[in-house]
Amino acid sequence: MCTIGESTVAYHVDMATPTDEDHTEAIRRLLAGLAEGVDANQLLVDMADLHIRHNTFPGEVFLELAADALRAAHVEREHDIGYRDLLSTHLNEVEFRAREQRYIHYAILTAFAVHGGLEPDLLDEVANWIERYWQFALLAAIAIIRQCADQAQTPIETFVSGLAALQNIDIA
Repeated sequence: MCTIGESTVAYHVDMATPTDEDHTEAIRRLLAGLAEGVDANQLLVDMADLHIRHNTFPGEVFLELAADALRAAHVEREHDIGYRDLLSTHLNEVEFRAREQRYIHYAILTAFAVHGGLEPDLLDEVANWIERYWQFALLAAIAIIRQCADQAQTPIETFVSGLAALQNIDIA
């Protein structure tokens, strides 16, 4: 088991604003990685080059994708998804320590809020941990997408292929 703080992270420093292609690439990498069964810790490493310093990108992309997964799995108010079970069942390869518990909690709750139609003020809320926000948004998206596939009683490969199709992205 690896903790989030142990992942090696490299940052984009040559881009100020993410492009549409960057958004698409973030979604493609995440969905392709999930379809291939890539470990969450490895996905953190594989996605690190997409992060732009002093920016929430690609975190907001992962946040929106998690909300899309909730919609695709028809998660509604009456469907219970337990927070502790979500992490222990669908993100058990990652260990969160101290403050990291609050960060992953925020990322998960924010994805559900976006699914419900709320637009969070990310910059205000994550200002003190903006360089790490994308990591927690990615981990929240992984847990939520895995949970949604289970809830839909669909293999993860099929579920993420459906999400990719909704985004018009080829993950093959």
